[in-house]
Amino acid sequence: MHRITEIKIKNFKSCQETFLRLEPFSALVGYNNAGKSNILKFIDALVRGKAQELTSFYDSNQPIEIVALLEGVNEQTLSHLSSAQRESLTPYLEDSKIKIRFLQKNPGTGRNAVEMGVQLPSQNDDIWNNPNGLPQAITTLFPEPTFINSMEDSAEDVSKYKAGNTIGKLIVILQKEIIATKVDEINDALKVIGAKLNHDGKERLKDFDNSINNKIEDFFLGLSLNIDIPTPDITDLFKQGKLKVTEEGNQKKTDFNEMGHGAQRAIQMTLIRHLAEITKDVSKEGKTNLLLIDEPELFLHPPAIELLRSSLKSLSNKGYQVIFTTHSPFMIEQEDIPFTNIVRKNCNGTKVELRLNEAIEKVLNNYDTQARLLFETYNLGQILFSDCVLIAEGDTERHVLPSLIKKITGKTLGELKVALVIANGSQNILGMMKILKEMNIPVKALADLDFAFSNSVHIFKLIEKTDKSIEQCLDVIKEIQPIYNFELQGRYPTKGKGFKAAQIYELLAQQQKADESINTLREHFKAHSIWVWKLGAIEPHLCLEAKETGEWYKFKQNLNDKKIEDVIADHLHIQEFAFWCIQ
Repeated sequence: MHRITEIKIKNFKSCQETFLRLEPFSALVGYNNAGKSNILKFIDALVRGKAQELTSFYDSNQPIEIVALLEGVNEQTLSHLSSAQRESLTPYLEDSKIKIRFLQKNPGTGRNAVEMGVQLPSQNDDIWNNPNGLPQAITTLFPEPTFINSMEDSAEDVSKYKAGNTIGKLIVILQKEIIATKVDEINDALKVIGAKLNHDGKERLKDFDNSINNKIEDFFLGLSLNIDIPTPDITDLFKQGKLKVTEEGNQKKTDFNEMGHGAQRAIQMTLIRHLAEITKDVSKEGKTNLLLIDEPELFLHPPAIELLRSSLKSLSNKGYQVIFTTHSPFMIEQEDIPFTNIVRKNCNGTKVELRLNEAIEKVLNNYDTQARLLFETYNLGQILFSDCVLIAEGDTERHVLPSLIKKITGKTLGELKVALVIANGSQNILGMMKILKEMNIPVKALADLDFAFSNSVHIFKLIEKTDKSIEQCLDVIKEIQPIYNFELQGRYPTKGKGFKAAQIYELLAQQQKADESINTLREHFKAHSIWVWKLGAIEPHLCLEAKETGEWYKFKQNLNDKKIEDVIADHLHIQEFAFWCIQ
């Protein structure tokens, strides 16, 4: 199946200069007014070759330009084009790919307002060709898109037949099935009607003709009138199709547009789901149907949203390219998150951030473990709907931080638009931060004290091994080693003799002579958006005796029932930490 894989837009509405990649099933996420709907609109304009009014121009003195890369335009696809259409496209194909351009220099919908162009994918200049038959070829490859706007009247899409709307598509499929099985029966019935209404029908009704002809002879002798009422064909009958709704316990058939918005949206998406189930392998027709939906989850409850998502994904495997905006994590499965486009807007207009998939590819050679963790993390979808990501090391943070931050700030992480992602160890923190920064997602991290002495901070060049504060802390560790009899590997703590390395760093944090060096290290890492616990780990700050479910549960219960200063001895430090997280 051919499809649009890349698209670049200049000067269309909020899109001053925007680039994004697309899949057969593509989600656009972002806050209201970020420009997600405008992306759907410019895809629609490109495929239709539809000229735009002044309101669509970001700058009325500059042209609108939309450039798209099409992939999968192979021999099978071309075989369904006319010879003129094939000739217009073939010279510009490269590995079954082609670039097309929509250019409109001036506002207005006059004839020839839009210039369509084509070039080789490897051609990176401003030379575009407009061979005969190009607009028709694009229309053949991508028939009229189905565009369902979030604020649009659902009745326009599903209550009455139109060639490009949902009910229209369903009726066409129904029509094909009936013609295949009942065509003779229907034609016989239509012949009976035709015999009575057509001007040459054998059983023509004569009353009107006789009555009117008796009168016309009073004015013009020798003239006669015959009323010809053509017999409708099967297609005409189906075009009169409407959707009626019957509620349980009430046999009255109600017009669709008399239903509430919730019922209308549910019916609309149900029909799209049904379309997914009955659509056969239409990719053989050499066409790709674009389905553009703005917020398909509107008015639907979560189980219905998941059913809808499954239906849309099914369509994306049956000759449809599905592109939609959403505010709902239920519309995006874990496997689709790496290919989801995050849309933002700033003073330069709408921008689409680098997708997780490309961010990981960019750094994969060095950070494949962190990439896998990002794919597998329990709430990865939340990074798509947040302003900031907070990376923490392990289970204690996962269980207690949401309740702790809500207690201090009065808001949940969701309300604060912060996503909590667990790194499963400090060694993964910096790789995950780098991947998220490639996506332009603000990110902070929490780390135990041993993180400051780990190899990863040197690999990422956050601090030198010979840093003065590092050296001073290692000196203190050497001094207390005979007292506690823990193991050292060179100058660094290591596991052995009943100690874990992390526990030795917690002993370091208890030494007053190390306070100044540890504080210096903490400020150094805070400058890199990393909070290092000054007592070595989060547990001592929260008076947690163990990393166990019972401890976490008891702590959260105490937070609910008591004042924070009665639960946490070092509550001022923890309050400072909480507000640092959300700054």
